[in-house]
Amino acid sequence: MKLSSLLRALTHGGTGVAAAVMLPRAASFAAQWALVLVAGPAALASLANYTSRGAVVVALVAAGLAPTLTRRTRAMATRAGRALAGGAIALIASLAFSVTLTHELWSGLGVMTAVVTALFSACTLFGAASRSVLPIWQFQGRFLHTLAVIFFFSPCVSMAAALAGMPAAVAVALGLAGATPALLLVRPTRIRRAARYAMLVVRQSFPYSIANFSTVVVYPLALSVSQPIIGDHRAGQQVLYWSFVVALSHASQAFAARAVAGAVGPGGEADWHARAVRAWLPGAAALSATAAILFALFAVPIPWLPFSGAARDAMTLTMLVSGMCSHVTDSLCVYFCGPRSRRTLPVGSVVSSACVAGVLLLAPEPLIRNFGVFGPSVLVGVARLAFLTDAPMRRYALGTLFLLISAFALTLALGRGVGL
Repeated sequence: MKLSSLLRALTHGGTGVAAAVMLPRAASFAAQWALVLVAGPAALASLANYTSRGAVVVALVAAGLAPTLTRRTRAMATRAGRALAGGAIALIASLAFSVTLTHELWSGLGVMTAVVTALFSACTLFGAASRSVLPIWQFQGRFLHTLAVIFFFSPCVSMAAALAGMPAAVAVALGLAGATPALLLVRPTRIRRAARYAMLVVRQSFPYSIANFSTVVVYPLALSVSQPIIGDHRAGQQVLYWSFVVALSHASQAFAARAVAGAVGPGGEADWHARAVRAWLPGAAALSATAAILFALFAVPIPWLPFSGAARDAMTLTMLVSGMCSHVTDSLCVYFCGPRSRRTLPVGSVVSSACVAGVLLLAPEPLIRNFGVFGPSVLVGVARLAFLTDAPMRRYALGTLFLLISAFALTLALGRGVGL
């Protein structure tokens, strides 16, 4: 590929948005390894404490920010619109910072720990919106400037902090790297208008957040019941595979955000949904192929590749389908959800999650052995497709649902469960 073509893909296409979204995540893995090597596992535990506790307060709002703001491309194309959005996000992030700081201080943590956790909470809120802001910077010709700032914080600052053995500084650097695209929106604006806009954004974000949260909430339950069934070692191997699948899901949503931002135009959502899906499909197909390659690396011994196939006793064929489809269901339900579906999808997601959680509580063994630790979350994601009721997405959703059910049925017939 010519250098000019590569730069054009980075500055104008979904590939650039996906790369900017994945850069802090990739740098995070490297920083964690460096931190363990320099300061030991205890430092990594401190970093995990900062990041996990910091993300709790914003969990029910953060997931819905990107799809909500992505649909406001025309408003974000103006300087005033960007300033208003930046002010609204800053107000929500300030609230998240205050609530997290108060909770952490009340819990008896030290001031330093509480401040770092609260900072990461605010950055998580900004980072959730960044996926929808990156296409705006592409349209404005400021994408490479934004990418340079991201690169400065992570991997540069985050790796330096990791090599110095400072988990608090690593957490702040990683948070700022993810938050950079949305932070660049912040400009002077009227507080009252920003507050009204913030309330509107939060209200519109809830349906998407609930749809996303319904798949996340069953994962800790599945993890807890799986360890006695398949053992800690196999569960850990599946979790490692799942960490890569989650990264592919984030990349797919970045492609979807870019596709929606480029397709939004005059008329109703039905007019541009089909265009957006067609623009997203090539990236989604490439990510599904990547998931299949990852599954092969985990499950199939390759003579010339060390450690390949090391997890074959922990993998089932259904996990191949799960890895290839989870990013598809996430993107369809979050970024291509129409007006009527925004009422039915949260209800359907909660019902699906409750049904899967009930199976995990009453009879977990068949589900865990045949679908793995992350299978319940994937099944909730697949079931959500039945609640996408707007045209033309209804046809895409039902077709995808039929294809995935057939694929799961075929892999269940051909494969065997873990430990069987």
